[in-house]
Amino acid sequence: MEYFKRILKESVVIVILSSMIGLFSGSILSSNKNILYSYPILLLILPALNSLTGDLSTVLISRLTTHLYIGTILPKVQGSKRLLEDFIGLLLTLLLSLIALFLIGYGFGIATGIEIVNPLLIIFIIILSVLILFVVMFIGLFISSIIIFRRGKDPNNFLIPFTTSLADFLTPLLLIVFIQIFI
Repeated sequence: MEYFKRILKESVVIVILSSMIGLFSGSILSSNKNILYSYPILLLILPALNSLTGDLSTVLISRLTTHLYIGTILPKVQGSKRLLEDFIGLLLTLLLSLIALFLIGYGFGIATGIEIVNPLLIIFIIILSVLILFVVMFIGLFISSIIIFRRGKDPNNFLIPFTTSLADFLTPLLLIVFIQIFI
């Protein structure tokens, strides 16, 4: 019962914060629907992009927490060989997933008659957005994991719900910002 209380106590605030981030995400999408309607392929790919960034961030948090608990990464903000291996592995996974997403998304878009405007520019914007988000999330989650771990808390309880909501917020935000910059 004590473990249940601890999980509940550590998770309630972050779940409420994640819900609030979800509201902001919906507001951003709603207020920029004209941009998204101009590039319908983004509407097709956006849910998968949100899932991809959230899933990879969740894997990252889980790996960081495991490394901290078993001692393969010290609870200090410093680079390590293990951290670099995780970064490269997750980056390769991200890039392969993006290639698959593009092939499936564009194939589905062509098959259903969705107008694909500036496909190379849209691919560039998506790759740029996701790579920037990945690097920022990697660094931020690494530092956050260490801070939370040092305080004697489980980073999984705080960062997993927060990160998925943050990825759902930042992915469309970056896409919209870069569309406005480049198009």
